[in-house]
Amino acid sequence: MFSLPWLELSRFKRHAITRLAMIVVAVIPAIYGGLYLASNWSPTDHLDKLQAAVVNEDTGAKKPDSDGESLHAGDELVDEITPKGEGGFDWEETSQKEADEGLAEGKYFAVLEIPSDFSEQLVSTGGDDPEQAGLQLRTDDAHNFIVGQLAGTVLTEIKSSLNETTTAEYVSEVYVGFNDIHSQTEKAADGASQLNDGSIELHDGTGELVDGTTELDKGVGTLQKGIGDLDDGAGELVKGSGDLKTGADTLAKSTTEAKNGSKDLADGAGQVADGTSQLRDVADETTGKAEDLKRKADDLVDGARPKLERAEGDFDDARTTVRGDMDDRIKQLQEDYPDDPNVQRLAEDMNGLGDDLDSAHERASDAKDEAKKLEDPVTKAVDDVMAKIKAADKKIGQLDDGAQQVSTGADDLHSGLVKLDAGAGKLATGAGDLNDGAKQLKDGTSQAKTGVGDLKDGSSQLVDGSKELDTGAGKLVDGSGELSDGLEEGLKQIPTYDKNDRDHRSDVVAVPVDADKVKDNAVDAYGEGLAAFFVSLALWIGGMITYMVINAIPYRALASSAKSTRIAWAGYVPGLLFGIAQVAVLYLVLTFALDFSAGAWLWTLLFSILVAASFHSVHQLCVAALGGVGRLIALVLLMIQIASAGGTYPVQTAPGIFQIISPFLPMTHAVNGLRTLIAGGDMFIAAQSAVVLLLMTLICLAATVVVCSRKRMVTLTQLHPSLSL
Repeated sequence: MFSLPWLELSRFKRHAITRLAMIVVAVIPAIYGGLYLASNWSPTDHLDKLQAAVVNEDTGAKKPDSDGESLHAGDELVDEITPKGEGGFDWEETSQKEADEGLAEGKYFAVLEIPSDFSEQLVSTGGDDPEQAGLQLRTDDAHNFIVGQLAGTVLTEIKSSLNETTTAEYVSEVYVGFNDIHSQTEKAADGASQLNDGSIELHDGTGELVDGTTELDKGVGTLQKGIGDLDDGAGELVKGSGDLKTGADTLAKSTTEAKNGSKDLADGAGQVADGTSQLRDVADETTGKAEDLKRKADDLVDGARPKLERAEGDFDDARTTVRGDMDDRIKQLQEDYPDDPNVQRLAEDMNGLGDDLDSAHERASDAKDEAKKLEDPVTKAVDDVMAKIKAADKKIGQLDDGAQQVSTGADDLHSGLVKLDAGAGKLATGAGDLNDGAKQLKDGTSQAKTGVGDLKDGSSQLVDGSKELDTGAGKLVDGSGELSDGLEEGLKQIPTYDKNDRDHRSDVVAVPVDADKVKDNAVDAYGEGLAAFFVSLALWIGGMITYMVINAIPYRALASSAKSTRIAWAGYVPGLLFGIAQVAVLYLVLTFALDFSAGAWLWTLLFSILVAASFHSVHQLCVAALGGVGRLIALVLLMIQIASAGGTYPVQTAPGIFQIISPFLPMTHAVNGLRTLIAGGDMFIAAQSAVVLLLMTLICLAATVVVCSRKRMVTLTQLHPSLSL
């Protein structure tokens, strides 16, 4: 059974090139699958290697009702995305010109433009005319179409983040507004309560007003009676004021005469006061000079004796010095220079000086004694004179004070009489005015008697009005009470939120639905998701390469007596062995080079071997039946299967023709089974795919047996083929 397959394989041992071909056949699928998966393993994890520009022209805006607080949303967005890797790309802040040039040259894959009114439009959501803030993300499909699609996703994420932040801030302000409404409603409730208290006081006051107006009405009645009495009294006042006017006129004449006499008295008293004032000044001056003389005398008495005593002492010291030391020195000079006439004259002069000093000392001693005897008499005489001068000065002062008082009294008397005369005149005038007023009062009381009647009617109406006001005040009490109770009840229904609560609620309202994407049987990397497709492609290409190197069937065996089944088997077994080698090398490369992992390793390997076996049976059939044209058909099948296998996008997204043919192609079931096993999905799906692949393998092997049977007869077409590849 294995002799023919072994014979086919043994021919590859003959040369190094054939042995190398065996290695190439086993390695090419691994190279193909490894390269494609490595280039697509995790492309979205490396978007931060793509440079993108951000142009920030935002000028900022002041937030409404924020005491001058401003928003610079453009700067905040730039700060958020410019750190490397943030926001999907490697963002770099540039000018508009640099961004345009970089996008055109392919330096930047995307340009995010922030308009100048970006912040202004954001803060407008809290104003009367809200506007949507706009961002623009520019890409150039001439450089890369896929990056444009990814940039759209990045822009969506940035927009969602900004919308969430802006909505949260707006909702936070709404919750702050609830706090303000609660605060204002609380003030309104307090005001309503105060209004209710005031209305109660008003109601009490209107009750008192009713009582007061009632009393007023009674008082007006009493006033009406009193006005009558006043009218009678006014008549008597007219008569009495006439008598008062006559007496006041007489008094005014008498005070005028007294005023004139007091003027003469005041002039004479003023002259006497002037004389005594001058006398007092002279006495004060004399007293001052006497005191100055006394001080000088005291100084003379106190200073003369000490000075004379010092003079006596000084003369005594001088005499002692001359008579003592100087005499001894003179005597020494006489002994030293007995013949010197100058020394003799000096000795004589010193004797004369000593005699003079003795005389001066004696005179100073006598003067000191005389001064001591004169001290007491001089002091006593000066003190006696001073006492007499001071006594005289005091009496002159008393005289002047009396004269001044008399002068002042005379002036006061004159002033008083002047005022009395003026008052008497005013009294006379006032008495006349009083008489005239009394007459007017008499006329007024007559009119008041008429007016008080009208007042009595008005007070009665006031009583009725105060009663109506009291009734209205009672209704105000009831209404203000209901208002206060209603506001208190409404206040309980208005919520308040602290900062933490506002932040939490704002986040919830900004994103009310938090959708989490949960993947069942998730794979670790994007490349692992594509592995089923690329492994299938690699194994299909491996089958094509295998039957480019080895024969689909041993053609020489066709001329032998071997059965067609054995011949077909002999061509398939070497391809199957190469397929198993290809599977082994491919998964070794994926595991150690790309850190590939599978949910069910053993079943993945076995299923991959089944895929290789199925693909090799198809390639064997194509090559055995059609030769070189069969290889071309295998290539066409590859292109059709790439479009209909659903390796990247679900086959349901492909045109209808591909959806129709997809179930009949082996790569469709290979991709489905491998995808399930790699992700660790439902094993039933993998089993279904395995059954389909097994059936396709058996069908292809059976067809190859038929082809081998027909190949035993050589036709003219085989001898001269129309097309040879």
